[in-house]
Amino acid sequence: MALLNRISRCLESASDIPTDVRFLFTREEGATIKEVKAHKMILGIASDVFERQFFGALGEPKDDIDIIDVSAEVFTVMVEYIYNKKLDWMDYNLGFLSSLYYAAEKFNIEELREEIIASIPEHEVSEENLLDVAILAEDNLHHQPLSDTLYEVAASFLKNKFDSKIENVYKFFSETEASEVDGLVLVKMMARMMSLPDPMCENCKKTACLDGQVLTRENFVPGATVLMNGQKSKLVEVDVDLGDGRSVQNRFIFLNIHKSVGYYHQCYSFKCI
Repeated sequence: MALLNRISRCLESASDIPTDVRFLFTREEGATIKEVKAHKMILGIASDVFERQFFGALGEPKDDIDIIDVSAEVFTVMVEYIYNKKLDWMDYNLGFLSSLYYAAEKFNIEELREEIIASIPEHEVSEENLLDVAILAEDNLHHQPLSDTLYEVAASFLKNKFDSKIENVYKFFSETEASEVDGLVLVKMMARMMSLPDPMCENCKKTACLDGQVLTRENFVPGATVLMNGQKSKLVEVDVDLGDGRSVQNRFIFLNIHKSVGYYHQCYSFKCI
């Protein structure tokens, strides 16, 4: 831990350990707009690509290296990751993370790729950015783990939105003005939806929701909300003391979570929606 903390401070201006390589980012007209400084040894330990570049037989002896296919912002975050800087992936949008994934693959930093993939499902997908996420997935087909994860989060949002109701499908497509590219990614999302598991109902804990179905001993779910004559109740499971050192587990329906009204009753039905 002490070593990692010291490494993370090596890029600070107060560090007495001098950097020995600069990565330069230039405009089309050739003017340098930003430079990122680092230490060849630290980069070489983190990446076998950097190791070959700086220390291999065919390596580059240069201390100034031009970077043309990764932005300065993305490259900076990659270097900060190598130096064990604390990063919150939720601070970056999916477009930025996709560019960072490209850099991590280019320089073969496997742990960074894995963290990016793991962070993608935590990002919000909405109606406003759904097609953008899907197009981003299509643009990254050459990075299959990234593309698959982006397509999966987009397809999951769409499946939850449709909620197994065909009228929701009709409504979505009637309101969507799709270009040729949009049409392609929509078809791919629809195909992926078929392989996604159905979401579990938070009330009855079933993928095939029990809403409206009659309560029985077999489908009893502790904590679920049920309904009778417009009155909502909660299902609970308690151990009843028989008075002789034995107990038996009984299933009760509680009105408004307070008053016990007895054992299961077939006049009750699940209220999930």
